[in-house]
Amino acid sequence: MSPLPSLGIILLVVCVHHTHAWSPKYPQREKRKERENDFVIDSTELQCSKLRRELHELKQSPCNDVVGWIPFQRRMDGSVNFYRSWNEYLAGFGDPSGEFWIGLDEISRLMKLGSYELRIDMEDFEGNWRYAYYRNFYVGEYRDNFPLTTSGYIGDAGNNLQLSKVPFSTKDRDHDSWADSCAQRFKGAWWYVSCHESNLNGQYLRGEHESGADGVNWYAFRGHNYSLKFTEMKMRLRA
Repeated sequence: MSPLPSLGIILLVVCVHHTHAWSPKYPQREKRKERENDFVIDSTELQCSKLRRELHELKQSPCNDVVGWIPFQRRMDGSVNFYRSWNEYLAGFGDPSGEFWIGLDEISRLMKLGSYELRIDMEDFEGNWRYAYYRNFYVGEYRDNFPLTTSGYIGDAGNNLQLSKVPFSTKDRDHDSWADSCAQRFKGAWWYVSCHESNLNGQYLRGEHESGADGVNWYAFRGHNYSLKFTEMKMRLRA
């Protein structure tokens, strides 16, 4: 499959989709949690102007989304294979209006625009929603294998992605600290240590599964033997 289109097109499509297709599912809960914890500051015109200026190819700002988030990963129906090579994760794949991965190169490029926060929303097959928010979200450069650093967790999903400078691994590029390959063992691509508490790029196994930790797993939510129905990872410039 060919790489995703240019960043401008990606952000335009995913943000429009996010506003019209995702927000009705979880709007009141998101607003309530943000007010209770006082951790999310609404997108400002300064943030939007910065993105318009830096991403000049856009005809519409990614801040057209109600809360200014830029989705970069989504699982929702199992239509896209996520057990892919390093080069595919580098370039990106899938459909921004459905299941997709925006690409490590694009995530790293966005990091140059400023400081980011991360939000992950997830749903199981029984209709239960959870979220994990990280006040600080940073992905490093290619030369360091795109290491992830997160901190400042708030949420009700459980803190299963608080890491410090952990590189990204795929089935053909093993950068974890385990003697074997976490990506090969657990059929995914992720910021594995040895190995994981979350595996959102794992196999789409549709709920309970007998195989251990190789699904779309978030351990504190449904454990290592439950593959989630929906996940969306999104980032936003931090005020």
